[in-house]
Amino acid sequence: MNQRIAFERGEVPVALSGWTKPQGTAREWPMLTGDSAADAVVIGAGLAGSSLALHLADAGVATTVLESRQPGWGASGRNAGHVLPLLRDLKLFERFPDGGKRFLELFRQHLTIPFDLSAKHGIDSDAVRSGYINGMKTRKAQDAFLRQHAYLEQAGIQRSIALDAAQMKERLGTTAYPFGVLFEDGGRVNPYLLTNGMIETAARLGAKIHGNSEAISLERVGTQWRVRTAQGSVLANRVVFCTAAYPTDIEPAFQRAFYPLTAFALATAPLPEELQSVVIPGGGTFAQAPIDLNPMVRDRHNRLILSSIPRRGRAYDAQWHFQSQLAWLHKVWPETRNVPIELESYWTGRVAMRDAQFPGVFEVDSGVYGLMYFNAWGNVLAPLMGMLVAQGLATDTMHSLPFPLERAEPVTRPQKQAWLIQDILIPLARTAQRLGMV
Repeated sequence: MNQRIAFERGEVPVALSGWTKPQGTAREWPMLTGDSAADAVVIGAGLAGSSLALHLADAGVATTVLESRQPGWGASGRNAGHVLPLLRDLKLFERFPDGGKRFLELFRQHLTIPFDLSAKHGIDSDAVRSGYINGMKTRKAQDAFLRQHAYLEQAGIQRSIALDAAQMKERLGTTAYPFGVLFEDGGRVNPYLLTNGMIETAARLGAKIHGNSEAISLERVGTQWRVRTAQGSVLANRVVFCTAAYPTDIEPAFQRAFYPLTAFALATAPLPEELQSVVIPGGGTFAQAPIDLNPMVRDRHNRLILSSIPRRGRAYDAQWHFQSQLAWLHKVWPETRNVPIELESYWTGRVAMRDAQFPGVFEVDSGVYGLMYFNAWGNVLAPLMGMLVAQGLATDTMHSLPFPLERAEPVTRPQKQAWLIQDILIPLARTAQRLGMV
């Protein structure tokens, strides 16, 4: 594939992702060859599929994972690394069984799941509950943000802690954002390491993992399903697609039920020593409000990971996007202007958006399901939903899950979200930022 097209489509090699750079890519899992059987087949080994496989195997369910490339190759190895344990729209839970009470309680219990899974299974994923800091330039913006998220505290999900100028300076190392709001249960994670750590754990628990094994067909065999790859097949009772923004050709509904959006991320080289006590000295996760143009993580290697939406037709241009982010860094932390900050990695990935502010859990046929479309909150919701769907499969209670099973309906004008965000909202916001309006 042409390199420019690969960047535009979010299909560059995952080896370009900054999340793979410090330690390299994970080990490769063997291709499926020959015919085999399982109770459940998981198609796709991102955050959702890996969590699903781990929890199925932990429940004693014979599980086979088929990944068209290698675990973490897609969005799960490319995202921004933010752990944001929020729910965006509580009104949608009104259509859930029991008005969403069961799901909300489960979310309260497990909203720190990236940290919990890493600790429980010894996954070295740089998962740190460092807090999620939101910065504002005015008290008016802070008050609006607190009102906007008041429902979280009212529902007992997450406290919104207002920060004053001194607290923001202590946490960020800058006076550019004198007002802030902290979500204590947020933080950071290396999503590639978390994904591959869950896959390794699933394998230790008995799951069979196959890479370079794209599922190319699905056929009913009595009450079971046979999934075929180029070199083999698996006969199973249940099949779950976890392919999100990188769908296979098997189920057309999964190719048309989301809005594809390409995002970029970049990682700097480790900060020079003189800047390590200046730029987010606590190593937290930082976003801005009311417009989040420069979401940022500082990881354990003292690198800054920044992300955004690329310019139309310029997703390949690493230097242009780096210089844009660097200009913002120089403005917010003037101390960085005379100290070299180098670009280590630049990559793109594809996000699967949907209208509902909640993942899609689909029933295609008896025993065939889909779990996908996490918008921009996959580091929490993907492993959580994988765990809950695994429980439904293991206990044969899929129709009693704390959320409804849906049909995957095609979206109208699938490019409209990309057009709205990439061509209108982001350019306008960047102009406002340059003019000092946000």
